[in-house]
Amino acid sequence: MNVTLKQMRAFVALAEAGSFTAAARQLHVTPSALSLVIKDLESGVGMRLFDRTTRETRLSPGGREFLPAARKLVEDFGRALEGLREFKASERGVLRIAGSPIYSGTLVPQLAAEYGQQFPGVRVHVIDALTDQVAAKVANGDADLGIAPERPVPAEVRQTQLFRDPVQLVCPPQHPLASRDTVEWVDVIRHPFISLSPDYTMGLRADLAHHSESLTLEPAAYVTFITTALALVKWGRGVTAQPSHADLLAAAYGLVVRPIQGPRIERRICLLAPREREHSPAALSFHEFLARRFQLEPQRQRPDEAAG
Repeated sequence: MNVTLKQMRAFVALAEAGSFTAAARQLHVTPSALSLVIKDLESGVGMRLFDRTTRETRLSPGGREFLPAARKLVEDFGRALEGLREFKASERGVLRIAGSPIYSGTLVPQLAAEYGQQFPGVRVHVIDALTDQVAAKVANGDADLGIAPERPVPAEVRQTQLFRDPVQLVCPPQHPLASRDTVEWVDVIRHPFISLSPDYTMGLRADLAHHSESLTLEPAAYVTFITTALALVKWGRGVTAQPSHADLLAAAYGLVVRPIQGPRIERRICLLAPREREHSPAALSFHEFLARRFQLEPQRQRPDEAAG
């Protein structure tokens, strides 16, 4: 038995219209062409589905039995096609965005909400990960895209700079440096400094040394999570320096932030995308959303092609 969707549509149309002329008009075919399709269907199923007279066409007992299932199949296929069209137009689907601790707790949810207003049918999942794990999640397919500070990435991942995030002092409101509108690095490093991963510290040291060899950063403590650093600062164990997007987190701990000069240090925040893997329409539209949001060069390419 070889029954086609074309035959099923013709069967349902004829059953509902009650005449070859009306059904053919609905299907935009001739009555003779429709008659051939119905004959082929009846031949395929091995039974007559319609009783035909010169005045009307009625369903046979077998046709009445067959109609509910045939109608459901045609309707389900129509819904499937509509869903695929919506998916292609980025109106439906799932988008998984991995973010490093600071940005998955601040910027990424904000971007997800703004994007969701434009594409409410897309379910956006935020994946929080350590900074050096974001690229790995994009590479192995756990995430469609990633947002994190610039780092060396695997060959199968490309990164595009979205913006630069200035590093700021974070300290308790009663700290001596909190009374200043702007502080200098030479003053910051005189206080116990709470740092994140060794990679983060090495980046700060390199930036400071590039400005002046006299600026030597020796952290009093290293922690993995920014929330731990903020808690230690809150309870008077030292100060820290974090990108400006940590302001909201610092405020939640009752801390204040101050710009740091001499030098001004910025972190490059990047979009991470797979180099080869096929991208969903939602991932493509999110990349275009980011291009508008951060005034990137307009691109119609896949994120991995646009990231070079």
